[in-house]
Amino acid sequence: MIITCKGTKTKGRLEKCAFLHDGNWGDDKLIEHQAFHESLSDDNSFWLGFDSSLSFGKFSGRDGKQS
Repeated sequence: MIITCKGTKTKGRLEKCAFLHDGNWGDDKLIEHQAFHESLSDDNSFWLGFDSSLSFGKFSGRDGKQS
């Protein structure tokens, strides 16, 4: 599974993060990356979390075809 970081929102502005992890939820790299962002959080900035992509072979249902 590919897990990406959504980045941070600082003073209403989205700041992207290039973090990309090929692994599973709960892996040490994810925990370390989350701790990094949370250490930088303050009243003007907060972390948006992680997102995962669909695995190959799974369909999103957004192709417009009727089943």
